[in-house]
Amino acid sequence: MRAMGRPGIRLVCLDIDGTLTDGVLGPPIPGTAEAVRQIRKRLPVRLVTNTTSVPHRVLAEDLKRKGFLDDLRELVTPVTVASRVLPGRGHARGMLVAEPGAREDFRWFVEDPQGPAVLLATEGHSLRIADLQPAFRRLFEGAAFYALQRNRYFRKQGEMVTDLGPVAAFLTYASGREAENLGKPSPLLFDSVAEDVDVSASVALEMKGILVRTGKFRPEDETRFKPKPSAVVDSVTDLPDWLES
Repeated sequence: MRAMGRPGIRLVCLDIDGTLTDGVLGPPIPGTAEAVRQIRKRLPVRLVTNTTSVPHRVLAEDLKRKGFLDDLRELVTPVTVASRVLPGRGHARGMLVAEPGAREDFRWFVEDPQGPAVLLATEGHSLRIADLQPAFRRLFEGAAFYALQRNRYFRKQGEMVTDLGPVAAFLTYASGREAENLGKPSPLLFDSVAEDVDVSASVALEMKGILVRTGKFRPEDETRFKPKPSAVVDSVTDLPDWLES
């Protein structure tokens, strides 16, 4: 499929928090819903997020109500990646570290304190160090370690708060077991997207990265990312024109 004015682009992946909406479940950034509709007329779109603080169902319903999502299969989260990857490895059983309200996303995972995997799925804001000891001990015994994502922080109700990454770092340091990342920028996530558009691997997508000056953006972000972004735009509202240029 020809990609508007950009040869070789077959799919557009859009972040959500800070890119399409002002915070998780927040209001749309002005003009972004219309921009997504324009892009979707010409190219397949996937909404790709590291958000783990709300269930997949709740996030999908919110995005559909705001005009960002047509098909629920267009929403790709670390949970959807986990549900594909772990069963195939025989790791859909073990210790799940998650908030009670998010456990509906993990019906496919069998909780077993002696299972082969530890799956970290919470930022841990309500946890104590003592609550993490069973997971630490299981990792210390050799269990595989998965983290839904490794972000350091995110914006919640107008303030920056720690994300899942610091909890993963704590368990990694204590146990010596490095967590495999299931969220962005993990190849596992983009391989999952690639399968949906009949591309064999994420490298074959020849992905380009567009940085937007919304959400968590700070001026130094334009130079600190490696590799550098293909372009920097003020908002997703500029993306249709970039794709046409």
